[in-house]
Amino acid sequence: MYTTSTRLVGKFMYTNTSRCVQCAIHRNFSTTQSLGELRKLSTVKIVDNSVIGKKALESGSKVKILQVYNKNEVARVGDKVLVSIQKERKKAYIVGCVQKPKVMQPRFDSNNAVLIDETGAPIGTRIRVPVPSHLRGRSGDFTKILSIATKFV
Repeated sequence: MYTTSTRLVGKFMYTNTSRCVQCAIHRNFSTTQSLGELRKLSTVKIVDNSVIGKKALESGSKVKILQVYNKNEVARVGDKVLVSIQKERKKAYIVGCVQKPKVMQPRFDSNNAVLIDETGAPIGTRIRVPVPSHLRGRSGDFTKILSIATKFV
């Protein structure tokens, strides 16, 4: 931010600009919305009952996304991601996002993920939160995830 002052010298107007005193405050202030997307280093919550997921939930350690397996590297519901959990790398499917969803899709209170192994089968035996029902028609390996889900929205 700059402060501007003008002075009249003869018939010419001169403008004097100087730095604002509160420059540090203005530099950190933003009126734009925060990113409503899941990208690298976004935090997710593991919602299945796998042993490693329970340990992460009990210890309070954060589960972060390391890589998103799609072209534009923005994860949405149904995308496959690589997460770091308890100092290990595991693959997971996103089953709930806080971000603004597409039309006729539910919005969730937290970013939810279900851990899978290398073959695409879920590690846990139950999913503790509702799963979006529009995943049924999506291509991919969701049949095993949908079979262990108890609630659908």
